[in-house]
Amino acid sequence: MIELIKLTNGVARAYSTAAFRAANKHTVYGHAIAARHLAAQDVHRVRAGAKPAEAVGFKIVQESFPTLVDGVWVQGYTSVALSADEARKVRNELLGETDWMAVTDRTLTPEETNYRQALRDVPSQPDYPSIIVWPTKP
Repeated sequence: MIELIKLTNGVARAYSTAAFRAANKHTVYGHAIAARHLAAQDVHRVRAGAKPAEAVGFKIVQESFPTLVDGVWVQGYTSVALSADEARKVRNELLGETDWMAVTDRTLTPEETNYRQALRDVPSQPDYPSIIVWPTKP
């Protein structure tokens, strides 16, 4: 995550505490640099934004650069669809979680059979992997 933003001629660029200290090597700031010292040089802290809820078939990705929201720089996150390999891995994990249902001394219920088959059929869905309809666990 980008730690600080420095504005130079109105252009925002990533900055760090180490860079700030190096640019001000004759000043002692202590462990934490006060916001007023940063603001005096048009440097601003970046806050972590709220991460969206993670849904099956999607992953949370940090946005490449913070955005200015109501006067505060915020590092945002985006939910993106899984790649085909990532989706297949999720599908295999979900199938693995149901392997106990298919042991030889137990009979699968029709719902369990349908769920397992629906998981096997996930890669053959028309818009796979960009749109996946995940079956509901029985």
